[in-house]
Amino acid sequence: MKQMPPTQLARKLADECIAFRVRVLNRVVTNLYDAVLKTFGITVNQTTILAMLTLAGEVAPGEIGRELVMEKSTVSRNLERMRNNGWIENTAHGIRVTAAGQELFSSLHPAWEKAQTDAEELLGEAGIGAILGLHQTLRGARIFSQPCCIYNRMRSHHFRKP
Repeated sequence: MKQMPPTQLARKLADECIAFRVRVLNRVVTNLYDAVLKTFGITVNQTTILAMLTLAGEVAPGEIGRELVMEKSTVSRNLERMRNNGWIENTAHGIRVTAAGQELFSSLHPAWEKAQTDAEELLGEAGIGAILGLHQTLRGARIFSQPCCIYNRMRSHHFRKP
């Protein structure tokens, strides 16, 4: 294949790159959730980990990364912050949510609902439908763990159908 001049390649990437568009969408939606959760001192990544641990009970750190498709460093950094805030604790079998973490998780629900509504309004019915469809496609491609995995038990909590 003939090599493209750098400027032409850059234009092609800017115009066509799927990864770029997914990353922008991710940052926009993440920032939307993080903005409303900020008053609780928690991020959407940490909220997702709390949800997973609430459903699963005790989980090994590596399982969190596998189930939530998070980098090891992202999981470690978030778990450290959550532990320092008293929301989770280490056990003989992994990590679990503390009473303080459960209280926080319950109290942030209205803020999460606001972020959810804001995201739905921003993306519209077609956008939410596209995200749900893409998520289903990835599940079908077995990007996520086994069908009985914790993530699959969580999935209905991430997006309400429009």
